[in-house]
Amino acid sequence: MSAQVKLLVADDEAVVRRFIRAVVEKEGLPVSEILEAANGVEAVALAARHKPDLALLDIRMPGLSGLEAVNLIMKQRHDIRVYVISAYDEFDYARAAFKAGVCDYLVKPVRPAQIVDIVSGAVRLLEETSRPHAEALPPLVQAVSDFIAARLNQHLALEEIARAVFVSPCHLSRKFKALTGQPLSAFVQDRRLERAAELLRTTDESVTEIAGQVGFTNPSYFATCFKAAHAQTPQQYRKIHRSQS
Repeated sequence: MSAQVKLLVADDEAVVRRFIRAVVEKEGLPVSEILEAANGVEAVALAARHKPDLALLDIRMPGLSGLEAVNLIMKQRHDIRVYVISAYDEFDYARAAFKAGVCDYLVKPVRPAQIVDIVSGAVRLLEETSRPHAEALPPLVQAVSDFIAARLNQHLALEEIARAVFVSPCHLSRKFKALTGQPLSAFVQDRRLERAAELLRTTDESVTEIAGQVGFTNPSYFATCFKAAHAQTPQQYRKIHRSQS
């Protein structure tokens, strides 16, 4: 049986709260409980009392704004996934929301498919977190690693990776470095060069072909990066490792 999440919905418009509840019920989403708040003060109180896994908060509410509520709620529980909903598609609002650590900034009207994606992502991460691991990567790092591994021949933008693992680019960048000790861009390049080394050892494909397969459009730049990582040119690396096999 899949995990279920506890969802907090905070919006001063009752119609919005009813809409989100209706989507959850109609789609049969794995939500164990929906907590409803009509303002920021209620949202913070409910979060403290019930410890939700996921929160959808309007950015403008009486009492406390959505951003003020986000900051207080995330101090209570660092692993809660928070999404801000706003009628305003404005850069300053979005920047402040991401700086506060929210997963995404949604502009009203929110579509049912967005709610399905948000809940599904929260459930998936909850299942990974609760699954027993033996020296396993943190769930976020594993999800990123799996996504990258399947797309090494493509350009990988931070925004695309963040979208795939259901977090904001800002949150992913900060959290990934905290978990791994290296920036995401360095992690991506390491995976590209590891795969290149494997191909050099096990195939007869040219260096140019291998460079393209691991996402480098410039073979010369690939050779420079490879030598910096392995202290050998791709040709030297292939010759040495072929002679050892």
